[in-house]
Amino acid sequence: MVRMFCVAALAVAIPGAVSAAEANKPVLAVSPARTLADEVRALKTMDTAGKPAEALAKIDAVLARAAKAKGIQRLDLIYAEASRANALFWLDRYDEALGIYHRLEAELDSGKYAMTPDRAELVNNIGSLYSSLGKLDEATRYKARALELTAQTAGKESIEYASALYGMALVDFRRGNPLKAIPLVREALRLARTHADLTGDDVEQPAIFGLSLAALLVQSGDTASSIEPAREAAIYAESHLGEDHRVTMAALNQLGASLNDSGLYAQAIPVIRRTLDLRIKAYPADHPDIAFSLSALGFALDNSGAKDEALPFYERAATIFEKNNDKNNLTIAATATGQVARMAAWRGDKALSLALREKALRLGRERSPSPEHPDVILAEVNLARELISNGRLDDAAPLLAHANAAFEKRSLDSNARRLAGRVFAEDIAARKGDVSGALARTATILAPARTRLLDRATPRAEVTRLAEQYHFLFVQHARLAMQAGDAAQAFEALQLANLGDLQSAMSSFALLRASGTPDAVEATRRYQALAADGARLRRTLNAQVAAGNGEVAEDINRQLAQIDANLRVEDARLAALIPGYSAQTAVEPASLVAAQKAMTSGQAMVLYGQDEEGLVVLAITAQHTAIASSPIAPRALLNLEKRLRGSIDLGLANAGQGAFDRKAAWELYQVLFPQPIRDAIESAPDLRILAMGSLASLPFAALVTQAPQGDDASAQALRRTRWLAVDHAVSVPLGALPLPPRQSARKAQTFAGIGAPVLGKPVQLATRSAPLLRSGDTSATALRQLASLPGAEDELRRMASAFSGQPALLIGRDATETAVKAAPLEQANVLAFATHGLVGGAFRDLVEPALVLTPPDVATEQDDGLLTASEIAKLRLDADWVILSACDTSAGDGEAAPTFSGLARAFVAAGARSLLLSHWPVRDDVASRLTLDTLNGAGKVAVSRAEALRRAQISILRDAKVPGGAHPATWAPFVLVGN
Repeated sequence: MVRMFCVAALAVAIPGAVSAAEANKPVLAVSPARTLADEVRALKTMDTAGKPAEALAKIDAVLARAAKAKGIQRLDLIYAEASRANALFWLDRYDEALGIYHRLEAELDSGKYAMTPDRAELVNNIGSLYSSLGKLDEATRYKARALELTAQTAGKESIEYASALYGMALVDFRRGNPLKAIPLVREALRLARTHADLTGDDVEQPAIFGLSLAALLVQSGDTASSIEPAREAAIYAESHLGEDHRVTMAALNQLGASLNDSGLYAQAIPVIRRTLDLRIKAYPADHPDIAFSLSALGFALDNSGAKDEALPFYERAATIFEKNNDKNNLTIAATATGQVARMAAWRGDKALSLALREKALRLGRERSPSPEHPDVILAEVNLARELISNGRLDDAAPLLAHANAAFEKRSLDSNARRLAGRVFAEDIAARKGDVSGALARTATILAPARTRLLDRATPRAEVTRLAEQYHFLFVQHARLAMQAGDAAQAFEALQLANLGDLQSAMSSFALLRASGTPDAVEATRRYQALAADGARLRRTLNAQVAAGNGEVAEDINRQLAQIDANLRVEDARLAALIPGYSAQTAVEPASLVAAQKAMTSGQAMVLYGQDEEGLVVLAITAQHTAIASSPIAPRALLNLEKRLRGSIDLGLANAGQGAFDRKAAWELYQVLFPQPIRDAIESAPDLRILAMGSLASLPFAALVTQAPQGDDASAQALRRTRWLAVDHAVSVPLGALPLPPRQSARKAQTFAGIGAPVLGKPVQLATRSAPLLRSGDTSATALRQLASLPGAEDELRRMASAFSGQPALLIGRDATETAVKAAPLEQANVLAFATHGLVGGAFRDLVEPALVLTPPDVATEQDDGLLTASEIAKLRLDADWVILSACDTSAGDGEAAPTFSGLARAFVAAGARSLLLSHWPVRDDVASRLTLDTLNGAGKVAVSRAEALRRAQISILRDAKVPGGAHPATWAPFVLVGN
C-alpha cells in the first residue's frame, strides 16, 4: 500500500519554509495485457499525491469496472479503495477520505484478514489524516498503533517502519516539539535511504525525510546543521525524481530556507529564485508552494540589504497564505503577516506594525491545531516586543509567559527565538524598576548564546552567522547595562554583538605567533589550507545545487567529507604540538579593564549595536566610558547611508566634480555620535570603530562634524567643511585588544609589490566596460576585457623606492597566480597589491572575493587569473600590513556579506597584522599618492598607520591641483583595518 506522507505538516514558522512536498510520480499506464484483477492490485501502490485528480479518476474507472466483474479478491478491492482515500486526502477532501478509511478499517478488523504491513500502513494513513485535521490526540493514538503493528509485521528495519516513525514525528512537530521529532526523522531517513539504495523503490522518501529533518533542525534553533540534510535532499531528489517534481522543489526551497536562517543570503538567493521559477511553471499563481518561495526570496533580499525589493514578495506571500485553505499550512499566514509587520517597523510605522502583529497572532490562533504551534508562539513573542515598545507592558507579559513556556519544551537553549522571549520578559522587569535584577538574569539567559559563539567547537565560518542571529539580543543586553550604568557589561555585550569574521580570523594569527616550532607552524598552515578549501567548496557546492548539477555536487560532498576528516586530524595534532591551543584559538571578548589598560591617552574606541529601536553607542578611552542611544528607525538610518553613498557614486562618475550631500553626512554624524559620545572622543585623535552590517561599510572619515556652510558642489566649501578626518584618524580594529607584538622584529623594512596585470584598454569604471564579466563570466577571456591600470606599476615602484634593499616586485606579465603562490612573501613585512578586486556573489561564476592577476593563456585550477580569498588564506605571510589598492577590497564574501569579511579575513588568516582597503573604486592617480603618502608617513616616529592615512587624505582634500580632490569620493576611499 502506498505511504501517504503528510510532508506539508512540516511547514515551519520561518520564511522559506518547507511546503507541500507530496510525491509526484506520473500515473502509470496499464498494459493491455493486464487483467482487471491486475489493474485492481496495481491501484494499491499507485502514487496519488503528484496528480491526485488524475489518480482519482483512474481509480474510479477501474473500481467501476471491478464492481461489475466477478473473481476480484475483496482484499485487493479494500486496498484499491484505500488508494482512493489517499487521492481524496491530497485533494483536501478530508471528510470523504476519513469515512472511507474508517469503513475499511472496520472491515479489516472483522477477523477475516491477517495482520500485514499494508494493514498497518492504512492505520498510519488514518493517523496522518487526523494530524492534518489538527486532531492530535486521535492522530497520536493511530500513529502509535501503526508503529507497533509495523514493527510486528514488517520489522524495525523496513520502509514501512520508516513511514510509521515519520508519521509519529509529524504529530510531535504539530504538538510543538521538534526536539522529540528529530531523532524519529533521522532514523526514518536512514531506513528510507537504505531501502531506496537496495531496491530502487520509494525513491521520493529519502528526499522527503531529509528536507523535513532540515526543517525540524531550523525549528529547534540548530540552523547551521540544517544545511547539509537540505542540500543532500535536494541533490537526491533531483537525481532520482527530476527538477519539476514537487519533492525536488520542496527540497530546494528548504535548502534556500536553511541558508537564509544561517545568514548565507547571497548563496540562498539563486537557490530560491530557481525554486520559484520551477514552481511558477508548475502551479497556478495562488498556489501556497509559490507563496513559500516568495516569502523565502523576500527574506533573503530583506536580510541582504534590499528591503524595499523584498516587501512585494512578502506582501504577495501573505496574501496567498491568508486566502489559502490548505489545512496543512493554515498557520503560516501568521508568520507571513509578521514579516510584513517587521517591514513596517523597519520603516518606523509603529501603528501599522502593531496592527499587523495583532493580526498575525489572531490568524495563528484561529488556524492553529495547537496553542503551542511554532507560528503562534513566534507571533506572541513578536507582538509582545511591539507592545513593550508602545509601553503596554501588562499586555505583553502574559504573551511572553505562554511563549517562553512553550519554547522551553520545544527548542534548544541557544535558539535565538527562545532567548528573545526571555530577554523581552526581562525588559519588562527593567521598565518596571528591577533594572539590576533584569540585567543579571539577562546575562544568565544569554549564557548559552555566548558559549556557542565562543566555543572552539563552533566552526569559525559559523561564528559570524551566529553573531548576526544573536546581534539584537546582545544589543538588548547592552541597553539593560546602559540603564544599570554597568559599562563593563555593555562593553562585552557590544563586542559579542559585533563579533565577526575578522575576529575569528585573528585567532589563527595569534596561533602562528604563539607556535614556536617548525612542526607547529607547518601544522597550522595545513589546517588553514584545509579550512580555506572547505570554505571554498561549500560556497561552490550550494552554487552547483542551485544550477542543478547533481553529479558535481556529489563529488564536492565527497571532497568535503575528506577535508573534514583531515581537519580533525590536524586539529588533534595542533593540540599536541601547542600548549594552550584551545585557549589561543578561542574568540573571547576583552574585559573593559584590559581594553582601557591597553589604550593610550589619545585613543578612543566606539562600538555600535543596532535594533528596531535604533542604536546603542558606547565609547571608551583610557580613563572614561560613555554610553548613549540614538532612537532612529532602521530605514531612516539606511536612507541617510544611501544618500551619502549616492553622493560618492556621483563623485566617482564625475571625477569628483559633482556635489556631495554634506547634510546627510552631518545628520549621520549626529545620529552615530550622540552628544555624550562626542564629548568622550573629543580629545582622542585616534578613533577606532567597531560596527556590523551597513555601518561597517560607511566611510566614517567623510562624516561632517559641524553644520555645513556654502554650496555642496563648491570645492572651496568642501575644503572648509569640518570632516571627521580633520580631527580623528579612523580605523577598524581586529579586536578590542591590540595584537601581541612580533616575537622577532626585523632590522630592516622589506617590501613586496604585486599588480598592474596585463589586461585590456585603460578606461574608468573598469567592470562596466567588460561585457563578459558583467554577464557573470569570470574566465580568463572575460578577465582580459577588464581595463588595465596604467598607474598601478608606477605606484608599486614608487612604494618600493621607499624601502632599502631589493624589493620583490611581480608586475605586468610577472603578476600571475603561479608566481604569487611561489614567491617567498613571508619575507616582506609590507605587501601591496595594485589591481582590480572582484566581489564574490556579484558575478555568476565567482562565489568568493578575489584579486585579478594577469590571466594565463590556458586557465588551470592552479592559475585562472583570480587569486581568491581561499587561495589568499593559504599564502605564507608575516606582514605588518597589506595594502590593497584595488576596487571594492573591503567587500565581503558576497554582495550581502558583512564588510571586511572577504579579502581582509583571508589576509589576516594568512598572517597580516593590518590592511589598507578600499570602500569603492580608487582613481589611479589618487591611489598612488594616498598609498605612498600613507606608507611614508607611517615610517615616521610617533605616527601611527591610521594617522598617516589621515594626513594623506587631508593632503588630497586640500590640494587644489588635484582635480576633484575636495570630494570625498576622491580623498576618502581607503579604510585601515587592524592596528
